[in-house]
Amino acid sequence: MSNKGFFWVIVGATFEASWAYGLKYANAPLEWIATAILVCCSFLSFMLSFKYLSVSVAYTMFIGFGTIFIVGAEIITNYFNNDSISFLRILFILLIIIGVLGLKRSQA
Repeated sequence: MSNKGFFWVIVGATFEASWAYGLKYANAPLEWIATAILVCCSFLSFMLSFKYLSVSVAYTMFIGFGTIFIVGAEIITNYFNNDSISFLRILFILLIIIGVLGLKRSQA
């Protein structure tokens, strides 16, 4: 598996988590514009990963890492706001991480 492809997937998933979080908290026009720019950066990075990875692997990793980053941000937010964190939620996030890492290992 190409490290460049993996890099672009991680970059794209980071942008994806950022714009998803931006959708939740954007209130002003400038915040909406920043969110739209993050959407474009996310999909551009995702498309660049296709140069180095098959579509199925890139998509699976992109969705997996995006989910991990979004839920991770929510867990951190819940922690700082003293909200409870479900054990099952953490368990399933760990299963996603194991699945994505297993997919990366199986392609090597």
